[in-house]
Amino acid sequence: MEKLTISEIETSLLTLEGWSVNNGELCNSYKLKSFMEVMSFANLVADKAEQIKHHPKIIIDYNNIDFQLVTHDIGGLSKLDIQLAKFIHETFNELFI
Repeated sequence: MEKLTISEIETSLLTLEGWSVNNGELCNSYKLKSFMEVMSFANLVADKAEQIKHHPKIIIDYNNIDFQLVTHDIGGLSKLDIQLAKFIHETFNELFI
């Protein structure tokens, strides 16, 4: 697994509305209508993360959910982080907007 370059990260961010890099992690926050919607969303992301063997940090606070993605093995962002961020972004837009 290779670490993405700054250029690759910037290009990827163009298609990931709301995502940003903070302290080397790819981050985004979502607000949903209820705690149960947040839990459903978290479970969908957990299923995908397990499938691709790449697990995000997920922080849940009632109807808010934060994601922090990084590939610890390489000390930076990889294609797996972008892949999971795209899944999260597309899933949110399809199911909760």
